[in-house]
Amino acid sequence: ILIISFTFFKLIHRVILILIFGVSHLHFTEIINQLPQLKIFKDNTYNIQISYRYQKFNEEIPILFLHGFNGNSKSWAYQFHYFKGRRSVIAIDAPGFGQSDSSDLDMLSISNVVYNLLKSIDVTKCDLVGHSMGGMLAQIVASKHSKLINKVILSCTHKGYAMPVGSSLRDPYKLRLEERKQMSNKEFGQLRIQKMLPELKNPEIFNFLSLISEEITEGSIKSGGMAMQTLDTTDYLSNLKQDCLILKGSKDIVVSKERSYQLENLLRHAKIKEIPNVGHAPYCEDTKTFNAEVENFFQ
Repeated sequence: ILIISFTFFKLIHRVILILIFGVSHLHFTEIINQLPQLKIFKDNTYNIQISYRYQKFNEEIPILFLHGFNGNSKSWAYQFHYFKGRRSVIAIDAPGFGQSDSSDLDMLSISNVVYNLLKSIDVTKCDLVGHSMGGMLAQIVASKHSKLINKVILSCTHKGYAMPVGSSLRDPYKLRLEERKQMSNKEFGQLRIQKMLPELKNPEIFNFLSLISEEITEGSIKSGGMAMQTLDTTDYLSNLKQDCLILKGSKDIVVSKERSYQLENLLRHAKIKEIPNVGHAPYCEDTKTFNAEVENFFQ
């Protein structure tokens, strides 16, 4: 009787997790282990190597995911898992992240690298999801390479910090550099997520995010930080004509409402959806809702 009761409890627990996550629940380490292996693209124009993951399903256009400042291509593990057998998925590591070379490239140049990478694997059209830093890059990719992008989703992002080229690294990024130098990988990864999601109660999602943030290097901070702080997408957004969805987290403390509204005001044709009870990482805080929004918008 005890064995039957325990088995029944496990079954109920699994059903509850499926309802929450929208997929048959696996431990996050299993989700990460199922990711496609990293591949390397060498861009001779910009003299940089970029790492990426490509899970091909069929000949329909793929979904391209661009990660945020605390992540890398592993950040999209739940999306790779969900869309397996549904859509082809590509995730690219920004300069300084994953196994991509660090660089001082600006976002416009990085957008050209993204275009060159996709061209090298015969992708001529894709749907695009960009989160936070990746959302800034997505704005440039969609506006400068309009024939490449079918539809675009901008998640928890803004237009950039519009600082003059040549400015020293922003103080928050300087602090990150010092923390990176002084802390162990585990300490640094956990600190990043504690600061990004102070109300996060789910230990599995916390561990998932912090494990990925452990991989951030000084090169990550310098490369991503400089690209974001000199960016201002204002003059590009008039050329972003694709169907666009802006996703926001109701508890996001990273992207202020003011910065979010500035982006929305320049993309009047965009649909706007706020996901309740999530902060700055809706793609894993509420995978069921996030994946449904992505899948429905790209249909």
